Amino acid sequence: MNEADEKDFVAFLRSAADIRLIEAFAPTIEELWVDGFHPIFKGHHTYAIWNTAFAWTPEYGTVGEQAHDPNSVGWRYVSNADGAPLLHMTRSNSLSGVSGRLFWAKDFAAPGGLAYDVASFSQWIDSVWRWVRRHGKKSKDLDRPAGAYRTKPAVR
Repeated sequence: MNEADEKDFVAFLRSAADIRLIEAFAPTIEELWVDGFHPIFKGHHTYAIWNTAFAWTPEYGTVGEQAHDPNSVGWRYVSNADGAPLLHMTRSNSLSGVSGRLFWAKDFAAPGGLAYDVASFSQWIDSVWRWVRRHGKKSKDLDRPAGAYRTKPAVR
């Protein structure tokens, strides 16, 4: 998705549900919670989308001294995202040509089961997949996994 696609995507999500956007890492807990995707890709490429109709209490961790990026030591993150009612998003990077990714962690991130209504969450997720299929174009690149979609402006 390019920036315009992302705005359309968030508008769609907000039209269908009360959502909250969460950055992967931020200097403070308050800065984890954002209104939209940051216009600059660097440092702002991974988000989680919470449909607040599904109860969940976020817990927070702190990036330790062994961080990959020493500048992020002390930053905060949501530590209980696995098994939470979240849609995960990695943004596309048009400069490097790397496609983004949307996924629901579902079974592989919570081997002990999920503590929310999986059937209802699945219906919401299915509406997201339908939006992506309607507004994207299936990739024909051989190096892309089967079923990969790109939004139309991103394939030009």
